[in-house]
Amino acid sequence: MFDEPTLFDLPTAPAPAPTLTAPAPGRPAAPAPAPVAVVGAPVVAATDGSCEPNPGTAAGAWYVSPTCYGVVPIDGTGTNNIGELAAIRALLRAVPADRPLEIVYDSEYARKCLTEWIGGWSRGGTLPPSAWRRGRTGEPVKNAELIAETHALLAGRTVIWTKAKAHVSVRSGGHALNHEADRLAGAAVATMRQGEVPDRGPGWGE
Repeated sequence: MFDEPTLFDLPTAPAPAPTLTAPAPGRPAAPAPAPVAVVGAPVVAATDGSCEPNPGTAAGAWYVSPTCYGVVPIDGTGTNNIGELAAIRALLRAVPADRPLEIVYDSEYARKCLTEWIGGWSRGGTLPPSAWRRGRTGEPVKNAELIAETHALLAGRTVIWTKAKAHVSVRSGGHALNHEADRLAGAAVATMRQGEVPDRGPGWGE
């Protein structure tokens, strides 16, 4: 069974992320949040992460259009997967929760963390991230706070996940939006390696 790669460490976040809280003894877990009423046209956005070397200087990016995108520099040492998870988190924060969202991604690990493995790690939301364990060894899940915070932003939203072929031309089956997210994340890493601050983009706007 595929499990998370060993090189998946998140630098110390500037602020503590919200955690999943276990119910009080004798009380059932809190019910799932009600779906958010859908308003407006679906938003199609790509996310990607970049790192040089890997692990090393990292950044993520989300992309909707030339006037609607965001770049997320990673503090300290990161990985490609950290960049994409951070990009997904930033995208979910940017797009209004009542808009249907299609996320075009190329990190299958990031998607599985948020939609599959988290259920087992958190025991259905009854364990805080600090108590998550993985595999037969029972080792703590790395980057649990980032995963938990990003997963919480998915609650109640209408989201479709579309897998893009990484580093494949559009003619060969690659996704145009994924290419743009990859380009932005890569450019941010190059800028950071020169000791400069990358442009974070215009953010959300249609």
